[in-house]
Amino acid sequence: MIQSLDKFLKRAKDFITKHANPFCILALILFCYLFCILNLGNYRLIDIDETRYVNIARAMFAGGDFVTPYLNFEPFLEKPPLFYWLIVLLYKLTGSTDEFISRLPNAIMCILAVFATFFFGRKALNSKIFGLVSAFILLSSVWVGLFTHIAIMDIGFMALCTVTIYCAVVTLFNVKEENKKYLWYLAYFFMALSVLQKGLIGIIIPAMVTGLTFLAFNKGKELVKPLYIILGVIIFLLVALPWHIAAYTANGSAFIDDYIVKHHFARFLNSSLGINRKQPFLFYIPIILAGFMPWTFSFISACIRGIKSLVKDFKAAKSFKQLLSADTNDRKLLVFASIYMLSVLLFFSVSSTKLPTYILPLFPALSLITGYYWWGYIADNKFEKGIKISALTGAVFFIIFGIGGALITNFLSGESLLYAQNADSFRMVMASWLIVISLITILCLIAKNRSLLFIANVILMLGVSIITSGKILGFITTFGQNELEYYADKAQVVSGSKLIAYGTGKKYSLLNNYEGKIYYIVGIDNEGYNEVKDIIKNAAENKNAVYLITRNKKEYPSDILEKFTKLESGKKYDLYVKY
Repeated sequence: MIQSLDKFLKRAKDFITKHANPFCILALILFCYLFCILNLGNYRLIDIDETRYVNIARAMFAGGDFVTPYLNFEPFLEKPPLFYWLIVLLYKLTGSTDEFISRLPNAIMCILAVFATFFFGRKALNSKIFGLVSAFILLSSVWVGLFTHIAIMDIGFMALCTVTIYCAVVTLFNVKEENKKYLWYLAYFFMALSVLQKGLIGIIIPAMVTGLTFLAFNKGKELVKPLYIILGVIIFLLVALPWHIAAYTANGSAFIDDYIVKHHFARFLNSSLGINRKQPFLFYIPIILAGFMPWTFSFISACIRGIKSLVKDFKAAKSFKQLLSADTNDRKLLVFASIYMLSVLLFFSVSSTKLPTYILPLFPALSLITGYYWWGYIADNKFEKGIKISALTGAVFFIIFGIGGALITNFLSGESLLYAQNADSFRMVMASWLIVISLITILCLIAKNRSLLFIANVILMLGVSIITSGKILGFITTFGQNELEYYADKAQVVSGSKLIAYGTGKKYSLLNNYEGKIYYIVGIDNEGYNEVKDIIKNAAENKNAVYLITRNKKEYPSDILEKFTKLESGKKYDLYVKY
């Protein structure tokens, strides 16, 4: 019986090896579904940027204005419209505006980045395994998995930038001369889509990475080759320019001031002039280390080995030019990935405005570097010491992390995510998963099963992704957001009512259940006080009811609140009404 099983396994292995390409693609499709699409609609829109962007798309779908995005009945010119267009397209195709459909464009974009990494890796090193390993690393990293499940623009921007860069840089790797022009045209096309996704940075990031890479390889002339650049620029302008012209025509100088000046140059040069998100220069280092889990330890190991090798090569090289000379595709790939990583990191670190999601375009580069390290180990047992140390370190880290999570007591109370309803059981499930899979990782190390060791890390993050998207993300909406949506629903019942959110911040989850304009009064200072008084006065003249939402731990002017009757008192917010 054992011999029969061995024969079966050998035949299966031979069959898979013979048909490696379709099996690689099928494996990616399966895991992309599990990582990106499963549970995508299991929780309400989360009151961060997700509620803002999805409600813009819903307003576009209902109103039919595809040039000027509107948020709360006001033009929202911070971002270009591609993300909204994709959501609206799916609304029209499916007839649904639910959470699953609203998040699906993000999942599709992530899948695009994963498959682009697979095909680029396969072409660059003529290895399906390298492409597959790099793609799986990108797919299973924490930051990519988390933000694929939240409808924000950064995943789509990462994907479009990645495809743009790959299309251009792959021409350095054994591509027939007659085919290079088509790849360059695709690069310009996807760069235009990058601009429509996130703005002018869609030019800066791909041009910076591609330009530095070609210059490093002394191929700068190809960047301005007439055969590529003339038609490429035409393609770019045909795709990117029409909306910008239409938006300027529709909104005039407001478009220039808001879209160009404030949300491009001011955000980069001085955060206080943009959205007040100034952070220290090294802000992204801990985010990368945490967001690239579980591959962080092997990435660090790969970097240490790479630096040692670079120092050795630098001593042997006669010049810097000779040091950069890439005589093999392996060296060429590593030089490119390093330029990709360092230039993007430096760009976002120099920027005055910093948000945790901005660094996502860096992750494909991290995946290529780490993928090369793991590929060498899986295929040829290279880098064995580094992989074993990093894998063991990772396993011990997750075991300690899991045990710590299981032993946490309820010394934190109230609105903490860990202690929401049923959170204890989910915490135990997550802790058990981390501990069990980490122990399996250690067994794979002992058994010297290199492929299974890699798969165990992917499965570890698959479980984390399923548990997080299945239950944990939904808990975020229990910390006040559910109260806001409930209050908005109550206000919606009274026709013609006015809804004021006073000192609550701009919580766009209110738009999920309220069809009219919401009056967000951010401050409770004199300016905010006068705004509320004016709204109450106008409502009284028009005989409209006024609903008022306040934070229950803030002090409000008594002459405002005495005009209202309290309807509801929640854990975080209170609801008042004046008829």
